[in-house]
Amino acid sequence: MSKGGSTTSTQNIDPQLKAAYLENLGQARSVASALPVRQFADFNPMYMAGEEQVINQSLTPFSGQDINAFMNPYEQDVIDRSLGDIETSRQMADLRDRQAATQAKAFGGSRQGVQASLTNAAALKQAADLSANMRQQGYGQAANLAQYARAQNIQGGQNVMNLGSARQQLLQSQLDALRGIGTEKLGITSAALSGGVPNLGMSTTTPYSRNVGAGALGGALYGSQLFSNPVISAATGLGGGAGAGIGALLGLLG
Repeated sequence: MSKGGSTTSTQNIDPQLKAAYLENLGQARSVASALPVRQFADFNPMYMAGEEQVINQSLTPFSGQDINAFMNPYEQDVIDRSLGDIETSRQMADLRDRQAATQAKAFGGSRQGVQASLTNAAALKQAADLSANMRQQGYGQAANLAQYARAQNIQGGQNVMNLGSARQQLLQSQLDALRGIGTEKLGITSAALSGGVPNLGMSTTTPYSRNVGAGALGGALYGSQLFSNPVISAATGLGGGAGAGIGALLGLLG
């Protein structure tokens, strides 16, 4: 068996604290209602120009015109001079052959004709090989330069895109900062409201209960031990049984 009850405590709010709380609440509502929609920075002209260059360079097929633009304009002059040197050497060789044929008294003979034919054929082959090699080297260098230029154009477009992106991020940070002014105010107000004013100006009731049976049993045990003491029993004329009954009654009364 148990008995119970309740206790009631009342807290009164400070008028100044209440006014400050209501002011903060009104400010929070005003800041929240005035908070602008978030804006996003557009791609700037620099970024779009770089993007267009990268797309054009990446999608445009590599053609002979690209290579011709890097051909050495003096290549033919170099070839002509080299061929001229070969012709000079051929003429000098032919002259030596004629002189040798004259000394051998074979000038105008078949042997001289064969030697002249061999000298001319060697000169022609040397000229053809030299011209082909020089043109091949020039073409290869021009092709490498054209490919390098294409790669540099793409890289340059990407660099411009990065610069444009950096400017876009700067503009975005400025937009966020402007919008964040209201957000900071709202955060400060929210921090002030987070302390709360819990249950101020309200009444709080706290229930409690007491176990009567346990109290009576404990009182009886204690009374029995107390009055079983010979000195107390002699002084009061009561024994342990009477002490147990008195202790139990006191325990019930709590």
